[in-house]
Amino acid sequence: MATNKPKAEKPKPAKAPKPAKRPVKAAKKPAAAKSAKAAQTAGLWTRASQFLREVVQELKRVTWPSRRQTLSTTGVVLALVILVAVFLGVVDFALSRLVRLIIG
Repeated sequence: MATNKPKAEKPKPAKAPKPAKRPVKAAKKPAAAKSAKAAQTAGLWTRASQFLREVVQELKRVTWPSRRQTLSTTGVVLALVILVAVFLGVVDFALSRLVRLIIG
């Protein structure tokens, strides 16, 4: 005799939620945020113009050297540059000769 045992039911897989048909739009920024950004931009221009005004005032206070002082200090700088260049050239030449003698 065959016994009729009830079959165990298979658990049904959980259904994944259906994807939204259209993407959810981001909420619009409130008007206060827009006005804050506008105020920030206006503040940027205000700070920049204030900075430039202060630069001009500071440059008016600078004691600029005379033409003679500028030419004399330029001459000193050029002379020192030439002197250091010659010195480094001589040292480089001497060291390269020494290395050639050692190597062969």
